[in-house]
Amino acid sequence: MKRISRREFIQDVGMAGLAAGAISSAAVSEAAAQPRGESVEVRYEMLKPAQMVARRKAFPVAYLPIGTLEWHDEHNPLGLDALKAHGIAVECARRGGGVVFPALFYGENRIEAQVDTQMADEYELPKENFGQYFTPFSVAEQAAAYQHLLIHILNQIASMGFRFIIVSAGHYPLLDHGRGAMSVFRQTARRCPHQPVTGWVFTGYELVGEQFARAGGDHAGPWETSIMMALDPKSVDLSLVSEGVRQSGAAKEFSADYGRKAVDAIVARVLERVNDMVKNPGKYLGHYTSM
Repeated sequence: MKRISRREFIQDVGMAGLAAGAISSAAVSEAAAQPRGESVEVRYEMLKPAQMVARRKAFPVAYLPIGTLEWHDEHNPLGLDALKAHGIAVECARRGGGVVFPALFYGENRIEAQVDTQMADEYELPKENFGQYFTPFSVAEQAAAYQHLLIHILNQIASMGFRFIIVSAGHYPLLDHGRGAMSVFRQTARRCPHQPVTGWVFTGYELVGEQFARAGGDHAGPWETSIMMALDPKSVDLSLVSEGVRQSGAAKEFSADYGRKAVDAIVARVLERVNDMVKNPGKYLGHYTSM
């Protein structure tokens, strides 16, 4: 009797489940035939049941945007991170197929990598508001709670029949949290015999760094502000740019045109990966899959 490796076993189980669901390269072609454009509704919470089912059958991909609520200078909205992630995900779904689940704004660690803790004066709040009185959990406890929340959401999305879950992380530190949660989720989801599920996590700038000199994890700088100007022009008010940002010269680089080029490049890279996942699911069902 021929012995098979663990990797071969996992791939065989996953492929059998995917075959049962008729996932193939035809799905990409079917998704291409779906209505496109700015008027096409792809937001899960706004779809009627039949609309959701139709989009899922055509292209079983779900996008989950995650972000945070924090200061992004005076000219940007407080929810920039999640709004940016959601906007990019919507463009991906409208161009390539799938649906976009509501953005997650809450749950991240508010002690580390959270600018609001330094902005008490700007919010006209006592610094104590960001101290022990309203921070009942440790860094480790907050991180664990956020991981559990993400894993719960990923399973909820999978339960609705989506085979590929793409997490768009707008707050850069959440890239690691997203990858961690996705890795844990996949330990069981990819082995589901009737519906194996896998996924991927991205934030954007890491996909197009070679194309854009300013691509990177800036905070309310030319990269983030320009992207928001492209996604939602009304959300950015350049007349409110702080004096510090003006003096740094960064404001001169804010550009909706630059932001549009960045968004288009990110969406193209994401769809390249997502289409390959749908066409070749076996490549993404092993424990060795790159996040």
